[in-house]
Amino acid sequence: MSYIYRLMPSGEIPTDNEEPLNQHARQISLEGSPTDVLHIKFKASGQHSQKWEPTGIAEEESLAESDDVPPMVQPLVPADGSYWADLSPSQRRRFYFEDEKREISYEAGLIWWMFKNDPLSPVRAYFRDYALTGVGLFLEGWVIFSISNNTTLFKQSYRACWSTFTECNETWTQATTYLQLIGILLGQLFFGFMGDWIGRRYTMLTDLGITLLGLVMLVVANGTTINGWVIMYAISQFVFGFGIGGEYPMTSTRATEESETNRLRGQRHRGRKVMLAYTMQGWGQFCNLATLILLFLIFNSTGNPPPERRGKRVDYSHGAAGATWRVAFAVLIPLVLYIIYYRIWVLKELKALSNAKTAAGVKGYDWVSFRLLITNFWHRLFGTAGIWFCNDWYFYGNGVFRSTFVSILAGPGASVMTNWLYSFINAGVQLFGYYFAALSVDFKPWGRRRMTTFSFIMVASIFLCVAGAFDKLQQKSHIHWFQFLYYFSSFWGLFGSHTTSFLLAAESYPVQVRSTAHGISAAWGKVGSIGVTVWFNYASTRGKFWITWPVALMGAFITWFFIADTTGLDLAEQDRRWQYIRAGRGEDYHGPAVHPRHLSLWEKYVLKLHHQYNPEADRKQVAELGLLAAGGKGKAGPESAYSLQKRDAEMRAAEKNAALAEEGNGKA
Repeated sequence: MSYIYRLMPSGEIPTDNEEPLNQHARQISLEGSPTDVLHIKFKASGQHSQKWEPTGIAEEESLAESDDVPPMVQPLVPADGSYWADLSPSQRRRFYFEDEKREISYEAGLIWWMFKNDPLSPVRAYFRDYALTGVGLFLEGWVIFSISNNTTLFKQSYRACWSTFTECNETWTQATTYLQLIGILLGQLFFGFMGDWIGRRYTMLTDLGITLLGLVMLVVANGTTINGWVIMYAISQFVFGFGIGGEYPMTSTRATEESETNRLRGQRHRGRKVMLAYTMQGWGQFCNLATLILLFLIFNSTGNPPPERRGKRVDYSHGAAGATWRVAFAVLIPLVLYIIYYRIWVLKELKALSNAKTAAGVKGYDWVSFRLLITNFWHRLFGTAGIWFCNDWYFYGNGVFRSTFVSILAGPGASVMTNWLYSFINAGVQLFGYYFAALSVDFKPWGRRRMTTFSFIMVASIFLCVAGAFDKLQQKSHIHWFQFLYYFSSFWGLFGSHTTSFLLAAESYPVQVRSTAHGISAAWGKVGSIGVTVWFNYASTRGKFWITWPVALMGAFITWFFIADTTGLDLAEQDRRWQYIRAGRGEDYHGPAVHPRHLSLWEKYVLKLHHQYNPEADRKQVAELGLLAAGGKGKAGPESAYSLQKRDAEMRAAEKNAALAEEGNGKA
């Protein structure tokens, strides 16, 4: 007989069977992240044998399809089998903190256990599970934010082209920013659609191939005149942007569905998994600046501008500038080639999309689900697209007036190196925001919606303060307050709206249209970034702050009224609800996906969907479908982690009550 146990840090088996794992068993090679659930399969040579042999990592299917393999996992639901959101406020708080305390203890112990066996194993696990998933966004962060970094360099090395426009067409010079953003927007829409049509893996390969083409074009961009080079540089940015735009819907969708492959606990850290993949965007920006600074020191000695000649300022040499930005792009090519290799020979296609299409009898793109997305989930689409628009208005606006910020701090005419160093500090502050968001997003009392709303409110408050006290903040005695507020706004933008908009655009939709909806939402974000870039060309320095805070406040409003909080919701429940909607029986679904906790205010007070929630009716309905059959062998639809855990909790509670009753009868 085989048993599946969860490996505990202390080496104990968390079951009624008190047989401990022996030393040999505890030395089994760990496959997976220290933050993932590890199910280790052991084989006993006899019913009461003390000899246990590790036989490998148990697959998810063995949890669902083997009658004699009980899933022994940390509970995701209270011991009585009720849904956690149905508990009273005091019970819910107790469940939150006890559950979180137990999980932190487990993960800390597991990471320490891995470290003792191999000090580098936690690092390798991080790169395998998070960095490789989000490596496309590392490329995006590296190149997209290099536009403003390179422009700072170009203005002081190709002044006749980027400052006075005597040798270059001003429209083409400005188009380098717009064309990349337009390329990303189109790529998000196109590859979002492709992801739901031909599958995630093939779409990720296609967008990466175009990304590689755009990157090579950037490295070798040239022309017979300097204006010709600017035109080729702008076109190359568009090609790169179109390819890298596909990484937005693909990375989020892939990370979301990957976390659900182990549905028993996937919901516990789903947000963290997606956000840690998204954190690679911040690392891309950070590493790009570090590389530019290092290369500029190599090619331009000290990095300081050349000394003045006859009282006139001298530009940086074209050779030093060209070598710096071209090499900074070229170093990415080996990385892209490795990612292509990894996605062809190592990465496997997940079955979530194909299973959903098979169940619906669909081949190709599911146009029925797309129509239902527009008619039934338009309010969610408005919510995820709206908050992304507001976020990118602030986020890219922050980058656009970075030069204004530096000129206030360092004075007009600050050197390239000074600009880059301030940007480098800002990128480091943003990394803190990424990680704070990733580590707190799955905490149920905090959750996605509260985090996003609070983030928007903080950003709006900071920019309102800056706009109101702008003249005072420019004074030398208050300049450090201005610096603090700028960096503080960067932190709060990342610790909330910037990261949660990426996550919510995937979690809020069923698997059949997940990448399409994510692509649409992300594209509206780029509309915001293009809009703020254009608007700021006509706004005064102070006006830029006055423009930003109302948009951030609008983001808070959209979040609170139109965003459904998916914290703690098993997405298999959402897919099960979608099956009813697709069959024209949406009102017959009564499970957790329509629990008031997981609905937006619009869905609760306008659509009144929370009236559908009925746990007793849902339990009977699921039982009739065979989803609570022994071993979880029901084939009528997906069995959620909630259903599986609830079944086990109910069985344990029933056994305990029977034992107590028997004990009471014995005493009587």
